[in-house]
Amino acid sequence: MRYIINFFLLVTTILWGQDSTSVKRHSYKVWVRPSISINYLSIDVEDRPYNEVLGNKKLLPNYPLTAGLGAGIDNTYISFDYSKNIMPLRNVNTYGKTTFFDFQLHSFLTKKLLLDFYYQNYKGFYYEDKGKVYLLTDTQIQQVGTEVLFFKNWKQFPIENVFSEKKTVIEPLLGWYVGGGVYYHKAAIPLESFENTDIFRHLQAGISGGITLQLQLSEQVSFWGLGGLGAYFGRELSSVSRLKVKDYMNFRVYSLLSYTHKNWALEFSVLYNNKRLYFKNSDLMSINSETFKLSYIRRLKVKSKYKL
Repeated sequence: MRYIINFFLLVTTILWGQDSTSVKRHSYKVWVRPSISINYLSIDVEDRPYNEVLGNKKLLPNYPLTAGLGAGIDNTYISFDYSKNIMPLRNVNTYGKTTFFDFQLHSFLTKKLLLDFYYQNYKGFYYEDKGKVYLLTDTQIQQVGTEVLFFKNWKQFPIENVFSEKKTVIEPLLGWYVGGGVYYHKAAIPLESFENTDIFRHLQAGISGGITLQLQLSEQVSFWGLGGLGAYFGRELSSVSRLKVKDYMNFRVYSLLSYTHKNWALEFSVLYNNKRLYFKNSDLMSINSETFKLSYIRRLKVKSKYKL
């Protein structure tokens, strides 16, 4: 199954208001957001496992090009985004076939409090060694996580500017964020030998924080940036493991460049998340989640007899 699903449910106390006694049909400003993106997980084996061939290797999926379509209603802060695989970016005969399911939920409970949930499952990777490509068809990564982040001085202006008659000018704004979460990982990787695929499960919990930056590069071009570190504790969930608690340092980077013009906007964003964990409490590896996305936002007007 090859799907990437992003669902945004942003809840706020600001609702679209009209006088129901004088107007029976209600007019709403909605937006649609077609997009093209590349989403994938990669694995860095940072130590030398028993299967030394994979030592210090990067395991990659044959990541796909995906097309998405999002929509939302202005002033209700309700939106969704659905994406589906178009095609793999590399030759399947050489780099193998990756099957995956990627679901993400992002919910702004308030203008400053963000709830995140994700489920990612990728199977089928490859690695390169001395110019040759080797397939790991049974290698699989599954991760589930949820976290809550509090933002100070962080505003998403692109959508607001699309609907505003007078564009908002963003002054240079430096902010910060802090939060915490719980994460579960399941990995099937031949770290001991190619004859057997080793399966291990890992649980992490911790806190994270970082800085945010917003800049108005010109009247129509704006930039958003975020970078942060996380301190986590976790252990492998295995009956043969000693269940030692390990400490980890993870990080994330996010950037967005936006161009707005009257009733439409163009966005390009890059998101990178790094999570580190130990296999059998000895061999360190990293799971990297990366997204490159190009989006076009267009304003529409819709009338309905229903009042939101």
